[in-house]
Amino acid sequence: MIMRKGLVFGIQHFSIHDGPGIRSAVFLKGCPMHCLWCHNPEGLSSHVGLQYYGSACIQCGTCGWIFEDMKKADVLSTARKRGLSRSCPAHALRLVGEYMSVEEIIHQVIKDRRYFKSSSGGITITGGEPMMQALFATELAEAAKEHEITAALETSGYSSLEHYMNIMPYIDTFLWDYKATGEEMHKKLTGVSNQPILGNLAYLYEHGASIILRCPLIPGVNDTKEHLKGIADISRKYPGLAGIEIMSYHKMGLSKAKRIGCQQEEYQEPGNDLKNNWSKLIQEYGGKITRIN
Repeated sequence: MIMRKGLVFGIQHFSIHDGPGIRSAVFLKGCPMHCLWCHNPEGLSSHVGLQYYGSACIQCGTCGWIFEDMKKADVLSTARKRGLSRSCPAHALRLVGEYMSVEEIIHQVIKDRRYFKSSSGGITITGGEPMMQALFATELAEAAKEHEITAALETSGYSSLEHYMNIMPYIDTFLWDYKATGEEMHKKLTGVSNQPILGNLAYLYEHGASIILRCPLIPGVNDTKEHLKGIADISRKYPGLAGIEIMSYHKMGLSKAKRIGCQQEEYQEPGNDLKNNWSKLIQEYGGKITRIN
């Protein structure tokens, strides 16, 4: 029997922002979307990548600094061509992504089981978009169940319905990202249609799944009245949702994008007044917010 492995770009222990209680978040690589504000751009590619930490670089020349016209922006491409990421003596070049088996992941997260039990926590399978590795994500969630660890799935909802049907028996909570209202706006901001997302959400809700709607809001980008009303509309349409959370924009994705050689536009981080105004407007439209991050 061939042991399936998934491409993982991080395991974060003791997370309190990735579902109920204390959690270990497992980040799976690959995402079909290209959100303008992506918080984990290093997880977009479905392949092992490379990060360049300029502050650690000692300019030793190992990766290509021997060329007089070499610029820092070129280090990534040079290292990729030469495969020298592992030879950097200062650890300024680091691989992004590691193939791991379900057993290897469970071995890491099971150490936190006592914290899971005391806080009603567990593991959260996230990304990237974890359903890009749907078979592996399902096997991981099933293994967690076998070890009496609850599992949450953070997802954009953009995958086949069959994938969600297969993983549903092993997921205790779906963390469902709702990024934009309206087909045109959704395509503009994420690069994909919102129709599969809405269809999958409806199916899971109708079949009794526990779902927390998570709404990333970026000032001047998607915090429009149309979208805030759209959040409220979903709240009314699905009154049994386990929660509706506002996920405020932060700038952590900027440095991550720079490390992988990509450009990302910088937006304004919202203050408390703006966050409260978002919540107020959603409530005025008939919605209900359970948490603001």
